[in-house]
Amino acid sequence: MENHSKFRVVARAVKHHDAAGEQFYRSSYRILDHVGDEIDAGNGSIDFSDVTSAYNEAFALGRERLREIASETIQ
Repeated sequence: MENHSKFRVVARAVKHHDAAGEQFYRSSYRILDHVGDEIDAGNGSIDFSDVTSAYNEAFALGRERLREIASETIQ
């Protein structure tokens, strides 16, 4: 059984521009194992006007996905 406490979530807020040139941010996360290899990744679907909200969502999504991975491994 793998030890999920050695995994880490890397959260990012990625800057985008819409058709009108307005700036917005979307969340993105990666889950890395103890040696830094990516085991999972995902992106949010909500557009945020501020970087902090996008980052917070990315971190929350990554942590939730890590919990799902841990529960799948245990069963």
